[in-house]
Order: sequence, then C-alpha cells, then structure tokens
Amino acid sequence: MSLSLFQWIGLGLAIALILIPIVRWFWLLFDKPSKRALEILKQQEDDVEEARVWAGIEAQVEIETTLKREMEMKRKEKQERSGKSLDEETSADLWTKLGVDVPIKPVEREEAPPIKLENKSAIVTDSPSEPDWELVEKMSKLDAPLEGVPEAPDLDQLSGGISEYE
Repeated sequence: MSLSLFQWIGLGLAIALILIPIVRWFWLLFDKPSKRALEILKQQEDDVEEARVWAGIEAQVEIETTLKREMEMKRKEKQERSGKSLDEETSADLWTKLGVDVPIKPVEREEAPPIKLENKSAIVTDSPSEPDWELVEKMSKLDAPLEGVPEAPDLDQLSGGISEYE
C-alpha cells in the first residue's frame, strides 16, 4: 500500500494531535524539580534578599558615618575659626605692623576675696532701733523743687486732653 504525500501529512498530523496531549501530561507530571533543587532555589532567593537587606544597612551606616565625619569637620572648622592664640613672635610682628610699639597686655581678671561674716548673731540682732534720720531728711526734701530742674507738667491738664480722645 502506497500512500500519497497528502496522506502521509494527514497521518503525521493525526499522530501529532494524539501524542501532544500525552507528552504534555508526562511533561507536567515528571518535569518537577527535586526537593534538593527546591532547597537550592529557596536558599538562593534568601541569599539575594539578605544581600539586599545588608546592602541597605551598610548604605545607612555609610551615610551616618559620612554625616558624623562632616559634623566633626564643621566642629573643627568652627573651633579653628573661634580664635587662635598667637605666639609671642607673631603677636609682636602683628602689633608692629599696626604701628603699636608695645603690644597691649591682656587684662588679668582679679577675683574678689570671699566675704566672711565674723559674727552672724551680731548681724541678726543689729536691727536699727531708731530710724536713719539722714535718710528721712533726704526723703522729705524730695517733694521740694531743686535748683536747675524744670517743673514737671501738670498731669491733670495732660489727662484731660487724653480723655477727650478716648
């Protein structure tokens, strides 16, 4: 029996239509990764995730150290700009350039001696029994006008002018 070309193509198509679903079924059934392969894939995914997390942490640490370094540099610059004490030679040169022969010495701070109370009970009991008459006399003279001091303005007249606008 001799088949023509079209019959051979038709027969191949029929066999293909029957075998494709069977091959697909075997493929899905037996083409699964083993447990070991699944473990390796899971480990690789975990490693990638862990590497990403550590990269983020390292980037954060690097940013913090950079900021810390910048703050330290700014602090050092500020400290350097705040003032430098000059040595004697440089100071003398600068004063001569300014036209001052003898440099001005810095003022030394003198600390007052501490106040010591010798007799605390005497201070407490020394309340004045009589008023200070000199102070009373000066206070009584305050209402009298002094020479060379102009008269104060009349407050009643000033307050009358203010009340009109209120």
